[in-house]
Amino acid sequence: MRIYQRTTLIVISSLFWSMIHSSCRKLIAIPAPINTITTTQVFSSETKANAAMAGIYSVMINGDKVQSVVSAGQSFLSAGLLTIMGGLSSGEMDNYSGSNEPALNLLSTNKLTVYQADKAGMAWETAYKTIYAANSVIEGIAASTAVALRDSTRKALTGEAKFVRAFNYFYLTNLFGDVPLALTVDFNQTRSMSRTAQQQVYQQIVADLKDAEANMPESYPTGNGERVRPNKATATALLARVYLYLGEYANAVAAATTLINNTAVYGLETDLTHVFLKDSREAIWQLKPTTTDVSLKNATPEGYQFLPGIFVTGKTSFMLSGQLLKVFEEGDQRYVAWTDSTDNSYGTGTFPGITHYPSKYKIGSGNAVYGADAEEYYVVFRLAEMYLVRAEAAANGGPGGIAAAIADLNVIRHRAGLASLPANLTVVQVKAAVAKERQTELFAEWGHRWLDLKRTGMAHDVLSAMPVKQPWLGDYQLLYPIPVSEITVNHFLTQNPGY
Repeated sequence: MRIYQRTTLIVISSLFWSMIHSSCRKLIAIPAPINTITTTQVFSSETKANAAMAGIYSVMINGDKVQSVVSAGQSFLSAGLLTIMGGLSSGEMDNYSGSNEPALNLLSTNKLTVYQADKAGMAWETAYKTIYAANSVIEGIAASTAVALRDSTRKALTGEAKFVRAFNYFYLTNLFGDVPLALTVDFNQTRSMSRTAQQQVYQQIVADLKDAEANMPESYPTGNGERVRPNKATATALLARVYLYLGEYANAVAAATTLINNTAVYGLETDLTHVFLKDSREAIWQLKPTTTDVSLKNATPEGYQFLPGIFVTGKTSFMLSGQLLKVFEEGDQRYVAWTDSTDNSYGTGTFPGITHYPSKYKIGSGNAVYGADAEEYYVVFRLAEMYLVRAEAAANGGPGGIAAAIADLNVIRHRAGLASLPANLTVVQVKAAVAKERQTELFAEWGHRWLDLKRTGMAHDVLSAMPVKQPWLGDYQLLYPIPVSEITVNHFLTQNPGY
């Protein structure tokens, strides 16, 4: 892995990332960066330690490339790449240029090969960069003897770093299956790591999240009250999702309920156009993009990728598939508020004519303003997902049962302007309703549809029937290939079967 330092971070954060830059090459070929400089300078005070942690979030949303950060939306897992990869792989989005963009077309058609999986390699690399940085914080704080670094701050920042580590491992194991579980920056321990069983990866994710939940603050004490630094609720939100994925339905219900019941802080936005604004009450955690990049301006990287440069007639790079559009019921306000269309009739791409695209974020290349305040932050977790987590868990035997599941689904449906579901639905019908509401609520967000299809066992039947994915090469494509470059430098790594 090669990491390129961004100069927009404050000085101490830049120092921290410059050390990551100088030491992170391949996952298993990482000389340890924790040294005297790291301990005595980066973690010598609370201000500096907080800056190091804030630098991680800045890189997660803005990328770490020297060139314009607009590329982060297609090259950094947490800046939009996951949404694009998951959207194309699941068939909820199409790449406008089709075969003219091989890296994207291979995702759309589910025909990745070990030598043609550029985007998967970027997801792997950038997730491990972030994990590496998180491990550096954990070990740097543990090694620091600075009196100015209070114990409460040590615990809170360690909790944040463990949350970030768990967050990235959650996506790595869901995208690639068994992955190396690197919990240190010690080169001697990481250079020859083999893949760790997914069950063990999940055990570490849960352990990290429980530690984070116990030690992070309940409020949002940094960032002027903005929800741009994870807190206790953020760890609880990811725990709720993890418990759902693991089939621990009682735990999933309990975690989701904790957030839903915290009405003093969180609540569903009644106006769907407010959900992705920086001051959304629905947001549990957001990433704050820069506003000083000359190309991105005050847009989010994802908004820049999805919105046409010229509204109404401009070309959009990613279009919503007909398969997704037909799922929306008549009168669904999510279709009205969160999708838009443009006339590509003049275009030379694969899909000329009227095309629909995601518009959850309203600021893109065509209307962004350099240096202006950002109106939208990149939403990572939001309350609506917690209702859907609780509904699915209840439908699968969790506390509350079918009645509770229907009630939660109706909360989401009513916000979308839809009628209540009947109270006499069967278990099978409720589970289908959960899948449908997740599809229409969480589309074009963090690869939800891709992960949902895989974890619920629906992927083969749904994906193999899509014309764009014919011929279906096999279910091995449900996991992305391990980057060949990683296997080359570490022969203890093995490739996913089928590739």
